Amino acid sequence: MRKSQPHKGAPEHPHKTVHHVRRRLALPLAAILAMGVIVATPRAAAADEPPVSIGDAAPFGTLASSAVTNTNSTAITGDLGVSPGTTVIGFPPGTVSGSTHVNDATAIAAKADLVDAYDDISDRTPDATVASALGGTTKTPGVYNSTNGTFGISGTLTLDAESDPDAIFIFKAASLTTSNVSNINLVGGAQADNVFWQLSGSATLGTYCTFRGNILASGGVTVSTGAAVFGRLFSVNNGVTLQGTEGIPATRITVPDDPPTTTALTSSLNPSPVGTSVTFTATVDGDVGSLVPEGDVVFKDGSTILGTDHHGEDGPATLTVSNFGAGQHHMTAVFLGGVTFDGEDPIYFAPSKSPVLVQNVTASLWSASATPAGQSTDDRAVTLGVKFKSSSNGLVHGIRFYKGTGNTGTHTGSIWTTGGTLLASGSFSGETATGWQKMTFSTPVAITPNTTYIASYHTPTGLYSYTNQYFTTPFSNDPLTALADGAEGGNGVYTYAATNTFPTSTYNSRNYWVDVLFTPSDSLWGASATPAGQSTDDRAVTLGVKFKSSSNGLVHGIRFYKGTGNTGTHTGSIWTTGGTLLASGSFSGETATGWQKMTFSTPVAITANTTYIASYHTPTGLYSYTRPYFTDKHTRGPLTAFEDGFQGGNGVYAYGATNTFPTSTYNASNYWVDPVFVSP
Repeated sequence: MRKSQPHKGAPEHPHKTVHHVRRRLALPLAAILAMGVIVATPRAAAADEPPVSIGDAAPFGTLASSAVTNTNSTAITGDLGVSPGTTVIGFPPGTVSGSTHVNDATAIAAKADLVDAYDDISDRTPDATVASALGGTTKTPGVYNSTNGTFGISGTLTLDAESDPDAIFIFKAASLTTSNVSNINLVGGAQADNVFWQLSGSATLGTYCTFRGNILASGGVTVSTGAAVFGRLFSVNNGVTLQGTEGIPATRITVPDDPPTTTALTSSLNPSPVGTSVTFTATVDGDVGSLVPEGDVVFKDGSTILGTDHHGEDGPATLTVSNFGAGQHHMTAVFLGGVTFDGEDPIYFAPSKSPVLVQNVTASLWSASATPAGQSTDDRAVTLGVKFKSSSNGLVHGIRFYKGTGNTGTHTGSIWTTGGTLLASGSFSGETATGWQKMTFSTPVAITPNTTYIASYHTPTGLYSYTNQYFTTPFSNDPLTALADGAEGGNGVYTYAATNTFPTSTYNSRNYWVDVLFTPSDSLWGASATPAGQSTDDRAVTLGVKFKSSSNGLVHGIRFYKGTGNTGTHTGSIWTTGGTLLASGSFSGETATGWQKMTFSTPVAITANTTYIASYHTPTGLYSYTRPYFTDKHTRGPLTAFEDGFQGGNGVYAYGATNTFPTSTYNASNYWVDPVFVSP
């Protein structure tokens, strides 16, 4: 597979206008960027660095191989251990809030897990090589090497988790030295438990410095007078030397133990029509009596920050968003942590992130301002409907209809196949006297692109709204189209009956003003995304992409970008990473070039944060590609295609005359394969 230039374009998020409805102004992304809060190093993919497990070493504030030696006043909040050595000196005057383990079974087990953690970090590929002087800089999540093999901190090093409490920071070097009164500041939800300093040599912490994170040093660790360590000190093959103070405050090593929190997120209206304002409310529970955690909450749509608000005793954090684009918006609320006073005692609550809330923003055929030409005097019970198609996969959440005066009683909304199969039905509630009414199904209905369906409502009293000679031509409001009268039979449709009945009759190309609430599907790349080039390789091959979703959902089909000459029958598939074929099917109605799409006969349910492979097989090769592309992850909406090297390579391929599980990789290539995904 031959080389090409990297892809230079990337799809953009649809524009969102954000309004805040409470006491503090929300901070939209543009404002945050203008303030210089976000520092883009080293790469977006680093936020997905898997956690480092220290196992049984977690309770230890200090754990050494040979000895732990202390002078004067030092306070260890946590356990102290040595293994295989047996030397512990200087306790007292030093104090240990937990237990001391001298080469006993607990210390041996903790030491074994410490070695495993050290080796795990050793195997991780750095994301960036940075200058050794870290003071005065801001670093975002990732794995860092030093340009000269050492790290030093003078002044303040800021670690910004970018609103991800699970973000991992790893610094790898031969040695670490922090200056007197230096500081590590954690912002954006960063946690000391997730910061690791792996050193092939030694670490020295300066007098009265404030240090946050876990030191895993092969050599010795030395802590100077008055240092405050919020984390852990580990020496894998040497000792830990602590220099206490002669007064107050003591030198301190404190195992992080901030009270955990849980964050819940709710929406004021879901699904919501395009153009409707939606208020999101985040509630944080600290599980410390009746104490309400104080601190800022960041609201995110996927990876995009929409705004912030304060959470505390005066109320939960809220954010109002208007002008969402139609589609599924994967919302989270992130509590960044903060100090809450219990009387005069400060409580440092830990950050937390809410589960994903899928905000379905629906498209419809007609806007809220559209109105009928008239109202019938026909007072017979009748079901009235419209034939429509969508140009994309997606979910029909419910039915709308325009209500005239006297059209009373219980109305029933339905969606049908053209063969008369009832896919979903439900009653309208909370109706107004006139105007557009809306109901939602208990379970949204997944629909297939370019397939005709019928949306209807039943009225027991008639007196329906209508416009004559409306469907003489099709009516489109992307991605929806109401068919013209005469295309696939007439439009609109009706059937007289006392109960909800499949509508089949037509008259005078009437529009009975029935509509759907539709959410289009998600995909990794937008319709305007294009490859950098096309291969001349004419061998049959299966090409794929490894991806995950941030929420549970359904994969309805596969897309791929077709170049000239890539002919024959193409097969789309979705697989587990173990090679199990979950679904497969052939593409049909292809164009000569551009994005092609197929739909599975039955959508495939996928699990959040689980890796799958989407692929297509071409019998003629001549596939589209961009390389290198997956040097970084690619995220759009809930979907993420992994960076090359994370869980193996990406994209993937396998040569063969038939559809085959793709496992090989080359030069981080993107073969422009895409899952079509919706979240129920």
